[in-house]
Amino acid sequence: MAQAFHIRLRKQARSLAHKVLSKLFPLPCNPQPIALEEVRKILVVRINYRIGNILFTTPLLNALAQKFPSAQIDLMIGAPFISPLLQEMPQINKVYSFPRALLKQPLKLWKLKKMLDANAYDVLIAPSLSSSSDSLFTFLLKSNHKVGFYAPDIFSPLTHGVAFPRDIAHEALKPLALLSAFGEEAQNYPQILDLKLSPQEISQAKEGIPHPSIGIFRDARGNKKLDDKFWKALILGLKAQNKNLHFIDILDPNNTQPLDKNMQTLSEKNLRVLASKIANLDAFICADTGPMHLSSASLTPTIALFKTTSPSLYGTLGKKDLSLVIKDKSIVQIAKELMQTLGLPNDK
Repeated sequence: MAQAFHIRLRKQARSLAHKVLSKLFPLPCNPQPIALEEVRKILVVRINYRIGNILFTTPLLNALAQKFPSAQIDLMIGAPFISPLLQEMPQINKVYSFPRALLKQPLKLWKLKKMLDANAYDVLIAPSLSSSSDSLFTFLLKSNHKVGFYAPDIFSPLTHGVAFPRDIAHEALKPLALLSAFGEEAQNYPQILDLKLSPQEISQAKEGIPHPSIGIFRDARGNKKLDDKFWKALILGLKAQNKNLHFIDILDPNNTQPLDKNMQTLSEKNLRVLASKIANLDAFICADTGPMHLSSASLTPTIALFKTTSPSLYGTLGKKDLSLVIKDKSIVQIAKELMQTLGLPNDK
């Protein structure tokens, strides 16, 4: 599908800006690993407004917590509503947000910069190569060390530039390559999304969820979405194999119309509470969408149904997850593969 003109124009302008800035401010890379004893305060900058992209920081955040157990780790993201999702992760001290409206409020932006500079971060990490917002913010903030990816013609205001990892396919795992700035290798750390939900959080959210329960999430962007006719047929196909399965329709806050008036529904705006509720499910089924990663990061067996896109870059990563390309497959075939993956008993 062709991109809109304004999107193409914005990408071209961003590419040109990167090329000009990369020539004006060449990257003075330091090939020497950062001394571990110098790392006491870390700021990870990922100014993005999508749940999935922010969840993609969790492998890096957990690796940093493992590598530097005494360090304070702060995070700068985009949308304020996502902040509670990560704020309760172990070792996360503070999650800051950068709402888009801040760009039109230079005084507030300047105050935010001064406040962050006063934190005296030892290391600033920008895990996205292509984000202009991250690059600009990294450029403006003070830090003894600035770590991120380097590529020709990309503006990267860093002290330690790491070659972009072409050998790592999944977008959530690429940031782990930045650990080389500390003398570490990406494969030494868990290769999954994990919100580190506590047993208490999960226990508090279990009320009203019987077993075995399968959550479904029907919304997705554009042509990734599967229509309600598909979902109704899939549920019938699964129940034909196990009549005791209980389904919970997890509703998008912007779309509260249930699939079936007789089906249990779940709606929760606090994303960490929602993740805790999902953690009590036996499985979660959805299309290629942000809540897919929310479920996987809650360590619930997650099945993502891919209709038009490839899961190699953005698929699920959990050990019990399945990214299933459903093109040319019947409902019966899909239902059988789902039952086999989940290991649920079959009535037949």
